[in-house]
Amino acid sequence: MFKIFKKNRLSKSQFLISYILILGIILIIGMALYYATYRQVNNGIHQQNRQALSSAIAEMDDTLALMSAAARQVTSNREFNQLSQLTSSADPDFFYRAFAAQTGLKSLTPVEFLLPTASSYLYMGNSNYIISPSRFVNFDSYVRYDSNYDIGSETLRPMILNPEYWNKLIPLQPENTHPFTYLYVCPLSVFENSDSSSDKVLMCYEIGVENLAQIFSSMNLYDIGCLAAFDQTGAPMFTLSDTESVLDFQLLSSLDYDNSIAHLAAEETGEKMLVTSIASSYNGWQYYLVQPEEDAYYSVASYQRLFTLITVTALAVGGIIAAVSFILGNRNFARLTNELSESESMNTSLNLLVEKQKPMVIESYMRRIMEGSITTNDEMQYIIQELSLDRPDTKFHVLYTEVSPSEGHDIRSSDMELCIQNYDMLVREALRRYYPDTGYIYKPSDRAFAILIASDKSMPFEQVINRDREIFIALHKELLVNYGIWIRGGLGERNGLISYTWKSYQQAKDAKSITSAEKYILSSVDFAHSTDVYYFPESLSVQLGGFISTGNKDQVNELFKLIRNENTIKRSLSYTQQRWLISDVRSTLFKKRHSIAADELDAERLKILDLIDRQFEGEMSLSSLNTIAIELCSVCGDSSDGNELILKIQEYIINNYHDPNLGLTKISDEFGISENYFSYLFKKEVSENFSTYLERLRMAKAKEMILDSNTSLSTLYQYLGYNNAASFRRAFKKNFGVSPKEMRDNINAK
Repeated sequence: MFKIFKKNRLSKSQFLISYILILGIILIIGMALYYATYRQVNNGIHQQNRQALSSAIAEMDDTLALMSAAARQVTSNREFNQLSQLTSSADPDFFYRAFAAQTGLKSLTPVEFLLPTASSYLYMGNSNYIISPSRFVNFDSYVRYDSNYDIGSETLRPMILNPEYWNKLIPLQPENTHPFTYLYVCPLSVFENSDSSSDKVLMCYEIGVENLAQIFSSMNLYDIGCLAAFDQTGAPMFTLSDTESVLDFQLLSSLDYDNSIAHLAAEETGEKMLVTSIASSYNGWQYYLVQPEEDAYYSVASYQRLFTLITVTALAVGGIIAAVSFILGNRNFARLTNELSESESMNTSLNLLVEKQKPMVIESYMRRIMEGSITTNDEMQYIIQELSLDRPDTKFHVLYTEVSPSEGHDIRSSDMELCIQNYDMLVREALRRYYPDTGYIYKPSDRAFAILIASDKSMPFEQVINRDREIFIALHKELLVNYGIWIRGGLGERNGLISYTWKSYQQAKDAKSITSAEKYILSSVDFAHSTDVYYFPESLSVQLGGFISTGNKDQVNELFKLIRNENTIKRSLSYTQQRWLISDVRSTLFKKRHSIAADELDAERLKILDLIDRQFEGEMSLSSLNTIAIELCSVCGDSSDGNELILKIQEYIINNYHDPNLGLTKISDEFGISENYFSYLFKKEVSENFSTYLERLRMAKAKEMILDSNTSLSTLYQYLGYNNAASFRRAFKKNFGVSPKEMRDNINAK
């Protein structure tokens, strides 16, 4: 008996020792993995900083190159060249030629409108006058009365005429102060080599600190960091900082850089700073990004906390398991059985949750189909299979409806939310009952519903419209009589391909927008199109840019087919309207072309890009613009992991734009990437900053709700993710030039 007890005690001791040894080995392996992960994360942060800073510098270089291009473009203006040769305002032709030159400047390609500058003008040394499409005045008078310069013309004029200051940023505030405006001077090539300084003709751009901050918005300075640029001589060009920090070029240039990364300690606080240095390939400027290491390496700190937590937890759990195993032996079978039962119960609950979420997933698919936001064929095929819409003998079109209380039902504002919830349930059920094929519904706003309708391909379109109109009249009568709900709707044209449903959705919205109490159901063929307004809404411009970014040539061709059909077949536009339409489409493509980073392209794509640039110089038509768009697809069309990630993020933004907390931090946490890398990747793939994209999306939704619904303007900002009505009204007026109330009043007046 004693031997058995001794043997059992020895066996348990051996088990405990073995367990402790294994736990020690696991901890050693964990420390090694932690160190490797720590190095890898650090290197990843350095790489993200280099990429983000390089991308911002490339945008700055493109901006400066566009400034020079705008200056060169002016030399083709004959009237301006003649004006610049005049030496006195007393010359009889002086003001006449100034008027002619201004008129000519207005007709030039507005390259400068693509630039992030406050304003610009041409300075003529002969007469000491400045001229722009909207301004013609003596330089001294402009500096003294019309500008916000803090230095006088007697100081600024010699600097402008001095070649040492050309193609550099001249601060317009006194020395030893923090500049908030700079002047960038570009010489016109025709006058650049003039012997006399007074003969110089110069293009002057006023650039505010906020313009520079927009270009480098992807750089996170963490409150106490800063970004500075110096020219090849070490002279400071500009500094971006939330503090009054001044960087010493000698100190920064003397640091020991390893692959563009260095470290230094702040003189005043002793805080460790991370320094990233990149040189511009355009003008040789040296850029320095200085960030506090504690904030820049925030993701490393989370790894440290996680490893500490895992280590402590492993030791605690290991000690508990060892103690329980030593005392109780093998009594874990029942516990494992219970855990297995709990896992099965959890699996069942998850399956039920997935079933409950299925309608939301289907509506998300329908939103992307109707708004044309699906950019890859693989994704489109997946959604078609999921929704069982792969039906070769069927065509599809959209019915867009809007509901409201009938005139005999007065509803208090406090009951409106409950009323909207009832509408959602009643209208969805009625739409699916009256239009069972397909029964898929998308709800773009509180009172709007869009349903996808299927019909046999062999059935004439007129017969389909008459059938759907009769069904809608019966639906309208039922909702009005039984529930006091007034519903009106619009029908779009049919498409054989699901990927082109966005056209029918847009047409149905247009038809619904002109319904009345007598004609509460209309189709896209029931109304005459305006002959004095061309058709190219903002939504089409956004879709065109998205299709080009993903190389979707089929959708680009279909979009141009829609533009031609709306503007040349359904409308009879004047010559001026046709030129404005072509100018708008050209501007969309021109902006897209200049968002492409040429240094990331191979030789074949560079040839295509050069061909596109030459085509922009020729006469434009819809056919030539269609060709340019297809060629841009060939340049942009190569998909990547970054592109797939941004597509997922864009879908997340579209589904959550109404969240007031939606921002860089929330999205970075949601997708497990740093804010710097997210800003860089988003700008690279979408060709605009995240904040600009989010505001444009919210404004598009705001305009849609104002035009297509009766949503109260006093609460509209809450639906769009704004914290207060004032900031919403400012953003709305900046985008559309009028307030929300003025836009609704204009629509009601019509």
